[in-house]
Amino acid sequence: MKLLFSDYRKKVKGCFLGKNIGGTLGAPFECFRGVYEIDRFMQDVSQPVPNDDLDLQLVWLSAVEHEGKNLDSHILGEYWENYVSAVISEYGTGKNNFQMGICPPLTGVMRNENRNSNGAWIRTEIWACLAAGNPALAANYAYYDACVDHAEEGVFSAVFLAAVEAAAFFEHDREKLIPIGLSYIPQDCAVAGAVKLVLERYAAGDDWKAARKKLLMTYPSSFGEIGGEWKGTALVPACPACPVQERDPDLPKAQHGYDAPASVGIVLIGWLWGEGDFGRSICLAVNCGEDTDCTAGTLGALLGILGGEEAIPSDWRQACSEKIAICTLRPDLLLDVPATIDELCERVVRQFPVVSSRACRMTEHGFEIEPNKNLCYSESEFYPYQQEDCRELLSEQGRTARFHFRPYTVKVTFEDGTANIAEGREKRLFVTVCNRLYLPQFVTVRLTGLPEEWPVAGGRERCLGLEHWHGSQKEWGQSFSLSFTPTGLQQGKYVLTLQLSANGRGEKNHVDLTFLSGE
Repeated sequence: MKLLFSDYRKKVKGCFLGKNIGGTLGAPFECFRGVYEIDRFMQDVSQPVPNDDLDLQLVWLSAVEHEGKNLDSHILGEYWENYVSAVISEYGTGKNNFQMGICPPLTGVMRNENRNSNGAWIRTEIWACLAAGNPALAANYAYYDACVDHAEEGVFSAVFLAAVEAAAFFEHDREKLIPIGLSYIPQDCAVAGAVKLVLERYAAGDDWKAARKKLLMTYPSSFGEIGGEWKGTALVPACPACPVQERDPDLPKAQHGYDAPASVGIVLIGWLWGEGDFGRSICLAVNCGEDTDCTAGTLGALLGILGGEEAIPSDWRQACSEKIAICTLRPDLLLDVPATIDELCERVVRQFPVVSSRACRMTEHGFEIEPNKNLCYSESEFYPYQQEDCRELLSEQGRTARFHFRPYTVKVTFEDGTANIAEGREKRLFVTVCNRLYLPQFVTVRLTGLPEEWPVAGGRERCLGLEHWHGSQKEWGQSFSLSFTPTGLQQGKYVLTLQLSANGRGEKNHVDLTFLSGE
């Protein structure tokens, strides 16, 4: 099975065109709770409508264009800090943590009430397009992206959708695509539970309204509580298609920021009950209320991948501007914001051979894409150092930071999952250095930056022998426990530096770990 360049480009265009249409359709109803019957745009859409769902992916596009495929959470965090102007909710918390020197994935965990919300899964299309046919790679990038400002369900939702979208470039059967996405996330997480609930209600013959209510009763969302029940706005007054809503006493109050499970479930409701019809599907997503621009935008993108640009009816395409208007970015010549959806797609397509070179065969008319043979997880789909196993990343529950250098990768696990320290309380880390070369190495790890009076178990310098990678991933790294006890705390912030040097190599690499005094 192969995908020609011309067909791939049509699917990328369908993806971002569908994203733009769905996001625009749902924009007036975002943050409100209600059950509607809309079947068209309810506002003037002759001018482009800015949407953070698309904005944020322009930052990742710039990162790929300038840094290549070797992206990780630290690089994405730097681009986030430089170019994302939004400081609300999880966007601001992750950015603030990063600016303090806290490293991902702790940036998405610490002090983050919105870690389980929607800001990450809404920006997965860029990874799906750049890893078309390779859901494992898309899931890996989605993790690195999401953990900058999310954790737990906020990350699981991004990984699920990125995998589904990447697989949709080759697999068109909905009953196969959904299990592919589920194969990449923990089966006991709430996102998986919400997906399975919607599938069960669809199989049982419920209508979409009954499925929506069951979903929100089982996985309450706080998004519709932000604006409350829909009463109409100056932009879109209440009308028969979107009447004034009354509170539903059966829906329980949600935990603040716990929105991803229900929202992913609503995407599934639109997809299932829409029965493949583009307009009906995205309208159903909006008709469920809550985070309407995100659910309809993501579903529109998925349907655009499945059918390509031609599958989006002309009345929807012609009614929505293809110009790009930004609302959450600080642009400059490096970011170089594309002016139109078409320009965005051209730039994404050019980066596919960079990110997915193993699946790309250049031809006279562009390239062909050949997918991984198994779109669900299998051990054979991992290439050394090109990507990591997303299952391992997710199993660490936001406690392990990764630092990638040319000769080795350094993993630092925070035992308690935070960067906080307290007087007289032992702080324990676990450090693993993984060899990235087909050569054995001795690596010296020296600890600097901590006050001399702080006891450090095992001393402040270690030498690790790393074997070369030779087919067994279990034999190419060495680990040690690092414990220290703060005493006489006088500062609010301390920085521990791990200085690494390989025997016989001139370069030194540094890992800076920030610790904050207090709870």
